[in-house]
Amino acid sequence: MSRRKFLQNITATSILAPLSVDHLLNQAEDKETGPLKTGNGQQALENAARNLRAKLFNDPLRPTYHFVSPEGDAYPFDPNGAIFWKGKYHLGYIYQHNDANGKRIHWWGHVISHDLFHWSSLPPMLTVEEKDPETGIFSGGAFLSREGVPHIVYHGTEAGNCIAKAADDDLIRWEKFETNPVLPIKKGGSLTERKDDNSSNAWDPHIWLEGDTYYQISGGNPAALFKSQNLKDWQYTGTFMDETKRMRNDTEDWSCPDFFKLGKKYVAVAISHNLGTQYYIGDFVNERFVPEKHERMNWYGGTFFAPETLIDDKGRRILWGWVLERRDYKDVQGWSGTMSLPRVLTLSEQGNMVISPPDEVKLLRYNPKTADKITLAGNGKVVPVREFAGNTIELHGTFSSKGTGAFGFKVLCSPDGKEETIIKYDPVKKEIIIDYVNSASPGNVKFPSYCMMGYLDKSVPEYVSEQRAPLALKPGEDLKLEIFIDKSIIEVFANRRLCVTQRVYPTRSDSTGVSLYSEGSGVVKVSELRCWDMAKTNFV
Repeated sequence: MSRRKFLQNITATSILAPLSVDHLLNQAEDKETGPLKTGNGQQALENAARNLRAKLFNDPLRPTYHFVSPEGDAYPFDPNGAIFWKGKYHLGYIYQHNDANGKRIHWWGHVISHDLFHWSSLPPMLTVEEKDPETGIFSGGAFLSREGVPHIVYHGTEAGNCIAKAADDDLIRWEKFETNPVLPIKKGGSLTERKDDNSSNAWDPHIWLEGDTYYQISGGNPAALFKSQNLKDWQYTGTFMDETKRMRNDTEDWSCPDFFKLGKKYVAVAISHNLGTQYYIGDFVNERFVPEKHERMNWYGGTFFAPETLIDDKGRRILWGWVLERRDYKDVQGWSGTMSLPRVLTLSEQGNMVISPPDEVKLLRYNPKTADKITLAGNGKVVPVREFAGNTIELHGTFSSKGTGAFGFKVLCSPDGKEETIIKYDPVKKEIIIDYVNSASPGNVKFPSYCMMGYLDKSVPEYVSEQRAPLALKPGEDLKLEIFIDKSIIEVFANRRLCVTQRVYPTRSDSTGVSLYSEGSGVVKVSELRCWDMAKTNFV
């Protein structure tokens, strides 16, 4: 047996899964003992895994309280199969498994938590066996049958949309339908080629039970809708959404969908591969979604992607997303796969989306700090808040201004000011802005405007140095910021009406400073200044 096959057989069946064998082999080759021999394979593998884990923990840019793929480069890293079951939060995610022949295959990892932040790894949620029609496991979600049994729907690569049923109450074992794929791929079709024959869509599925009928959304451009009484036989009903009210760019597809009731309305959350996560609020009428509002959760320069939700025993609708990398995840950092913080979604009395961090985030707080009220005089005034310094913190502040100049926080600042990321509000343009042009030395940092596919309007620059999200404050309304900083990720909740997510990659270990600042004329009053250090939750 070859060395590679020996290691792959071990990792496929041991508690070390889902370790990347390629990473482990590289680690093993670095050992003083030289090339790995069959006789010391198990020991070398364990040492390599230990060394790799130590390397990851010591990476100054690896998040500590956002869930990160345990090892290796999980790309894609879509959250999938999220479900609250028997007192536990279950979260699946795509990662890449190397088979005995070194072929890279998409599987689903599986973690559980009691509190949304401390996760324990379980065996893979979904894998591929020789008898399966699919060659990999791609995006999908979890749902309950009429009988209340957890099921998973997923896209089986090269096959179509497939379903698996829970075979135990711990959701460790899943039995795939013998009739898979329940929605086959149209051979020779592609995401963009299915426009004229939407009845053959098979892509990024989502299933829910409406009354006594199962409905399945299948992504595309446009997305298709199917219905079934038995989960095996599916009838095409038409496009999922009234496309006369699509409210998005013509270049945008509809992928990674999730659809659910929220209050008295229905909400559809999905991505386009070029512009990331977005949502619609509307009604489901006559087997078609009729949107009334459309908003984004990602803007040019951002990387919030592949949303997934569940509803828990408290009735909360909780959403995660994959936060894409903007540096070379293979050659530079050697890992990837970062999940956003969980977000709680509700609707206001006016029917607008409210996006909040969950109460469980308080479990991570320690070393609380406060600062007195501060008045900023404008004209570029910068006021350091030295006691708030840190790169794994939660930061709050309330801003009141009647002027026209931008104001906000500077974070991850080096002492000489050469590295900094600016989080500000522009009252003239009515936008929350994360300016990352100087987030890393030597400055002039630019990231792609798009998430993955560059199908952008020609008026949009290909690269940008800031992410701008629209937020129109009401007359007399203060700006309330709740900011989560975790090494290379920043999440900004603004008045709980939106959350802006940004990757940054400071190069200096002393880039931890926090300051307040304002531009232009006018007075800005800052109150409710609070900060906490955040406990580490990534231990695997």
